[in-house]
Amino acid sequence: MNIYIIGSGIVGLTIGIKIKKKIKGSKVTILEKEESSIKHGSGRNSGIIHSGVYYPSETLKAKLCIDGAKQLKNYVKNRKLWIDECGKILIPTNDISYKNLDLLINRAKENNIETNLISKYETIKLEPNINPNFDKAMYIPFTSVVNPKEVMNSLLKDFLKLEGKIYYNEEVLNIESEANKIKTKKNYFNFDYLINSSGLHSDRIARSAGLKFNYSFLPFKGKYWKIKKKYKLSKLVYPVPDLNFPFLGVHTVHNKNNEVFLGPTSTPVFGRESYKFLENFKLTEIKELLPSFLIKILKNQNNLRNLALRELKMLTKSGLIKEIKKLIKNVDKEDLFFYEEKTGIRSQIFDNTSKNLINDFVVKKYRNNQIHILNAVSPAFTASFAFADYIIKEMNIN
Repeated sequence: MNIYIIGSGIVGLTIGIKIKKKIKGSKVTILEKEESSIKHGSGRNSGIIHSGVYYPSETLKAKLCIDGAKQLKNYVKNRKLWIDECGKILIPTNDISYKNLDLLINRAKENNIETNLISKYETIKLEPNINPNFDKAMYIPFTSVVNPKEVMNSLLKDFLKLEGKIYYNEEVLNIESEANKIKTKKNYFNFDYLINSSGLHSDRIARSAGLKFNYSFLPFKGKYWKIKKKYKLSKLVYPVPDLNFPFLGVHTVHNKNNEVFLGPTSTPVFGRESYKFLENFKLTEIKELLPSFLIKILKNQNNLRNLALRELKMLTKSGLIKEIKKLIKNVDKEDLFFYEEKTGIRSQIFDNTSKNLINDFVVKKYRNNQIHILNAVSPAFTASFAFADYIIKEMNIN
């Protein structure tokens, strides 16, 4: 069977690996528009292995995150890659997030995730640089950090060892579903089965295949800042998020070298790959995205106007540091510099029927031989191994 996957991010790679292992005689080819597999979301990822505590138990996110996190941890350890099983502290930053603590505790119980409700004293003892403003917080021991590029490079080697093929610089233009053909800028490819895991371009490719859906694409840019001075954090520190949105808020993350980063923000962006101002400027994308955003913000659909105003304040160091000081202490705006390498774009979709940002993974089958992954936002990196299992089950190929 000739199986093609569009997109070689972590979801595409893990699907390719598991298909090669589980479907005998399968020929798996990944088409990637870039010159490498780490140019976009998977390479710019924070590298955090999430526990799944945020997600209602009936959601695909909860099911795949919890299973995927265990599989990813096992993979990293078996391959002897770097991992810091440091745990995460969630602290309330306002009255609303304080009330959300109880909701998260209940979700943790439903999802069988170990959490500890800790006092202000215990919070500071766990992480001396934390700045709690309320009398309790949540500690999640399972949460860990890995090096996303190291993980990606290891997966790439595994896929190639299994005789999978990757063609780089093959940008997919459209899918000719009747003929089972993929048209790229340079070639045509014939497929028996197609999996679209192209992230920032998944909706466009799905529509070109003929798939109908009532979603619109709303990308958000996430920026990170790095603390310049020597600064020690032994735990990840997160705010208790506003659960009405699929964003976790600005938080801390660190790497193997104990460098500490703060982010990401979540500001609207009017280009699918506009990591820098006017980078990859495409008039067609601006015409598509700008009016869509403006209508939703003006009508305040899903409270998007308030979200946009909140996030815009954090475009400056002064606005960002105000939020950061709700989490940690001993950091001032002079200690921060913008870290461009981690800037990412979230391939978020909006449900035009319910008028809400979709806060779950969205996978659509089409014509019995296509699967389109339309919403693979966070925690897709964590969930990737379980995501691959789910896709193979949906393929229903013996």
